[in-house]
Amino acid sequence: MDRFRKAKLAAKASQGDTQAFSELYGEIYKQLYFYALSNLRSSEDAADAVQDAVLDAFSEIAKLKKASAFDSWMFKILSSKIKQKQKEYAERAAELWDINESAAIIKESCSFEQCEILEEFAALSENERLCITLNSIAGYRCSEISEITGIKASTVRTYISRGRLKMRAKLNLNCKEVT
Repeated sequence: MDRFRKAKLAAKASQGDTQAFSELYGEIYKQLYFYALSNLRSSEDAADAVQDAVLDAFSEIAKLKKASAFDSWMFKILSSKIKQKQKEYAERAAELWDINESAAIIKESCSFEQCEILEEFAALSENERLCITLNSIAGYRCSEISEITGIKASTVRTYISRGRLKMRAKLNLNCKEVT
């Protein structure tokens, strides 16, 4: 969908058009889900976070100031939901499954190379994962990621670069980019 059509739909949605909101959501729901999944590492929690974000967005769509910024607005809301979930994780850390169990689950459903990449991705810091997924999965530029997350653009670039370097070093890759 082109930007003009998206902005037009966002303007309609902000005036209460539920069909327009539905179309907009239909365009980005996969990106939202994979972004949440890569940060939360649980399909159920990722689905819950996306659902909560969509419900909040739907109820607050009239407050969308710039119709052309619908996607980044949605990711900003979702980022907030993800941070809430991660805070819950920290509060109940003793109840969480450890990385060895998650690695076993990953290994059952992935090829060896995919498992290695996912394990190294999971070992990155929360902010590195956050920035890399917004950049690589959702396709946002550093300035847009900065707007979504509230992290300075220069720091976003650092997180992306540092995270990719860590993964490259751990995986012994000679390629220029890990996505």
